[in-house]
Amino acid sequence: MKKYLTALCFILSFIMTAGCTVNQPAKTEEETTVTEAAETEKETVTEKETETGAETEPGPEPEKELFWEGAHVKSLKIAGTDISSYKVVCQTDNSDLTVKLAATDLTSYIEKATGFKPQKSDGAEKADHEICVGATDRDTARVKAEREKLVNHGYAIIYDGGRLYITGKTATGTMYGVYSFLEDFVGCRFYAPKFEDIKFAEEINVPEDTCVTFSPKLIYRDPYDQSAFDPAFSVKLKINGAVNRSFKNRGEGVSYAGPFVHSLPSLAGTGTAPNVQPCLTDPAVYEKVLKNVRNYLKQNPGAKIVSVSQNDSYADGLGCQCENCKKLDDEQGTPMGSLLTFVNRIANDIKDEYPDVYVDTLAYRYTRKPPKTLKPADNVIIRLCSIECCYSHPLDDPDCAANAQFKADIEAWSSICKNLFVWDYVTNFMYYVNPFPNINILYDNVRFYAEHNVIGLFEEGNYQSVSGEFGELRSYLLAKLLWDPDMTRERYDEYMNDFLKGYYGAGWKYIREYIDRTSAKAAEGHVGIYDPVNKVFTFTGTKRKADLVAFIAEMKELWDKAYEEADDLHKPNVEKSSLQVISAGLYAKWTKKESPDILKNFHELLKKHGISYFREGAKVPETVDYTKGTW
Repeated sequence: MKKYLTALCFILSFIMTAGCTVNQPAKTEEETTVTEAAETEKETVTEKETETGAETEPGPEPEKELFWEGAHVKSLKIAGTDISSYKVVCQTDNSDLTVKLAATDLTSYIEKATGFKPQKSDGAEKADHEICVGATDRDTARVKAEREKLVNHGYAIIYDGGRLYITGKTATGTMYGVYSFLEDFVGCRFYAPKFEDIKFAEEINVPEDTCVTFSPKLIYRDPYDQSAFDPAFSVKLKINGAVNRSFKNRGEGVSYAGPFVHSLPSLAGTGTAPNVQPCLTDPAVYEKVLKNVRNYLKQNPGAKIVSVSQNDSYADGLGCQCENCKKLDDEQGTPMGSLLTFVNRIANDIKDEYPDVYVDTLAYRYTRKPPKTLKPADNVIIRLCSIECCYSHPLDDPDCAANAQFKADIEAWSSICKNLFVWDYVTNFMYYVNPFPNINILYDNVRFYAEHNVIGLFEEGNYQSVSGEFGELRSYLLAKLLWDPDMTRERYDEYMNDFLKGYYGAGWKYIREYIDRTSAKAAEGHVGIYDPVNKVFTFTGTKRKADLVAFIAEMKELWDKAYEEADDLHKPNVEKSSLQVISAGLYAKWTKKESPDILKNFHELLKKHGISYFREGAKVPETVDYTKGTW
């Protein structure tokens, strides 16, 4: 969602003017060097057509330049039998390549882990030891029963009758099962599109009693950050938001017909400037919107959702103030009165023709407060937006007055809305490169949403640029949380520490210390999504600027130590993410006399790491006169 800002970034004005018991995989040895996958992740499916137009069988995965040398897993066994005795059975026709692609990736990653690549088979001849991917004619009664219980593209990993089954009720579920098997049992780690790892292990044995099933609570899961847009990477983390991603042959994403937000201007043909909202009681507006909704759905037959949502607005914005709209709003005690009346009517008029489609509308700014008596129709999604919230405290923190009203609103919506989504904000949109210490509270907030009947989460991060902050870490952790919001805090910390070790290398503990200390400091105040660093880290008294500068210097020392201990593979990741403290330091201490060299180095590092936006909608310039105060 585009945010309209009232002031320029201060730094730049100066610098620039549950069916079975879950079995735990075998323990591995301490991990060593993380492995980066190919410079560019290539499709493992050969996307060409035959003379008849049918898509072909996936070919072997293209060769990649791997930074791990030799097998990381010395011995991989399934029920005590070595992997070299197994074949991978995949029985599906060419109409659905998702399962075939999953089977191809399974054999490819097993080869990377062990040095042995299992043979793929169409199952025409039975082998003594098989890994069955998707539905096959080998499925036992137990496998069929467990698979039938799955929902929301869940998966099952079951050893039964001498075979290992990785399966789902859907092709997408099967694919998720394959990546879960690779991660939980084989030791694969998918940290970022260009950065993967396989843990070292002397021996891994998939137990004979393995029976793991999982169905996610959330039907819509989207860490909307540039670091997670690559679809081949997204599916490994079970991200399914199809905005800015194309999941061709990689499972089923949740897609929108037409604009996915602020759609009323295009549907009604009205102005797009902030605070320009159409009249929702005008019959001509309604008929035009209904016609265009149907057109979008006809043009996008696979879409699950169509957006009928208000135009963007400023904090003091309002909807139409005509007599008829105002009457509905006054009756319901909120401008959501006229909007939801309109949206419910659209939803009712299309439900027979499109019974599986939902109509999505925002509860955003002036429409955030729920109505007194009006309820969303069963095929309406309310997407509640947290733009005003504090992000240094959990949403349910009783001592955070800044979040109290949002907490009340979500509690009210959850009691009347069958399909509740949230549009959450997880970065600083005025200062993309500055610290935004919300890593520790992400856990609390996602759990809070799930506990209040939220079934879809759109986590808007830095969607425009490579991150010079924690984009990769934040996307990874959010993907894990959205898949399993019931995980324990201990499990969340394990995921965080595992990522820090794998992505940043030997000095990872300094970065964990940085996260904890900056989070604690930010929690002394309230942090919004447009705040400068002196509000993110609040100091008081006559020496507050000096104290801020000193604190940032201490934080930079932690990054310097992490960089010093990192090897050549990890140093670029440390350097890129450490730009957040350089940016914060420039903001806190900028003077033309003493900072030109720091600014020059900062600008060169931005370009080196491909960081193209310093705030929402504002590009990093190619050239800079470092002796001047503006860019």
